[in-house]
Amino acid sequence: MSRETRTPLLLLMLSIAAVGIQALMLSPLLTDIAAGLGTEAKEIGFAASAYGVGVAAAALLAAPQLGRWPKRGAIRIAFAVLAVSLFLCAFAWDWRVLAAAQLVAGLASGVIIPATYALTGDIAPPDRRSQDLGKVLFGWSIAMVAGVPLAALLSAVVGWRGTFVIVGLVAATMPFAGALLPRVSSFGTVGERVRYIDVLRLPGAWLGYVSTFAYMIAFYQTYTFIGDHVRQTHGAGAWLGGTISLAYGIGFGLGVVFDKWIDHKGPTRVLPLGLTLVGINYVVLPFAAERILTVALWPFFWGLANHFCMTALVSYMNTLSPRLRGTIMGLFSFTTYVSLGTAGAVYGPVYQAYGFYAVSFASAATVAVAAVIALPRSLSVSPGSLRPRQ
Repeated sequence: MSRETRTPLLLLMLSIAAVGIQALMLSPLLTDIAAGLGTEAKEIGFAASAYGVGVAAAALLAAPQLGRWPKRGAIRIAFAVLAVSLFLCAFAWDWRVLAAAQLVAGLASGVIIPATYALTGDIAPPDRRSQDLGKVLFGWSIAMVAGVPLAALLSAVVGWRGTFVIVGLVAATMPFAGALLPRVSSFGTVGERVRYIDVLRLPGAWLGYVSTFAYMIAFYQTYTFIGDHVRQTHGAGAWLGGTISLAYGIGFGLGVVFDKWIDHKGPTRVLPLGLTLVGINYVVLPFAAERILTVALWPFFWGLANHFCMTALVSYMNTLSPRLRGTIMGLFSFTTYVSLGTAGAVYGPVYQAYGFYAVSFASAATVAVAAVIALPRSLSVSPGSLRPRQ
């Protein structure tokens, strides 16, 4: 890999890591923020929800524009907005101000994430696209493994407000670092109006979005409730949830070893396999949760399976149309955050009434349906090919 390619990929990976860290750090700071603002945890929970709403709204509204805007410029401007919103979080005097700032942070992130994925697809050679996307997706692993512990450590040293300031300063450097990103051809869509229907009419687009929804809701509904389940099962403290996150993050990061093979076989061909591996995980997961040792170790394999499936899925979406790639990835991010909101709302009552086994088995069934739907298109593609055989 040349230096001209290595530097942009590193910056794009750091972009995802920066977004992930600021999104994940609210959880370990929640108690301190509530105390500092003289309010309760549920109000800070509203602020976290506002972030998710912001990401989904921006991804949906910006999707048609991401084919018109230069992606490098969109990323730099969005990071500037993100930095301002984090500084506002640091100096918030009321939970409503914090929620408003989190909404703005979500709007900025909803531009950064799909623009980063799309720009990666633009600059990656077709025979290395999965590998390069896997490197960028490694940013999520950095955020998960380092984000929560780092936020907790910073909060202990400089307080929650100081933590927001420091992360805001990191975000503020990204518009300048973004000048090192390449200006790439946008395949004739700059200034051209792109409609959602243009994307949804692409061959294989509905399959991609159905698979994305199934994959994401399965992940979020299990990841949301496994911490509470294992703490109640084993009478353990928060350390067990942290161990699960750490093991998952390490597994997700090491999943890059599969990316070259995904390129070799082609993402369309391996997508059903990725969904199947993730589904098997959700069958095993509740049984692994019965013992502390296995619940601490099994998420490593969960992370490996999720990296494989996520890379195949993002690579698949990137192959649908280079010309509409920005809009495709905007709708991809929108689908992701709709899944996040749906998981908590729909499966919270399921978990309350029937427990974690029901939630995890429902996840397995969901991705199994997506795998079956994806199988015919997979079988129509030659190994290593991006398109179905004619």
